[in-house]
Amino acid sequence: MFAFLLVSPILADGSNGPGTSAATALPGPNFTLNPNPVTGSYFNINLEFKETEFPEAKVTITSVLGQVVYTAPVRKTEFATGSVRIELADARLSKGMYFVQISSGESTKTQKLAVR
Repeated sequence: MFAFLLVSPILADGSNGPGTSAATALPGPNFTLNPNPVTGSYFNINLEFKETEFPEAKVTITSVLGQVVYTAPVRKTEFATGSVRIELADARLSKGMYFVQISSGESTKTQKLAVR
């Protein structure tokens, strides 16, 4: 049995080579997760965008099986502070791997989250 792994190089400018550019990447609501992995009772989603850029932003958390386990709009107060606090109990997250997605219109960004 043979397995092949295709790898696309990422150059210093962030592109995949001639004819591509980091600037051609689709814009989306960038964010970071802190802490990740989660070992306490909550985690923060640090928003790296403004309400004027993605006014209809919503948070969706899915399990690795693709089941939506939590969804909520980003509120004005959260845009103002630049942070969304998610309580594990409120989101009903137990230990495991999840995908945190922020979407607005057709723009979407997704990151992995580990809960330990």
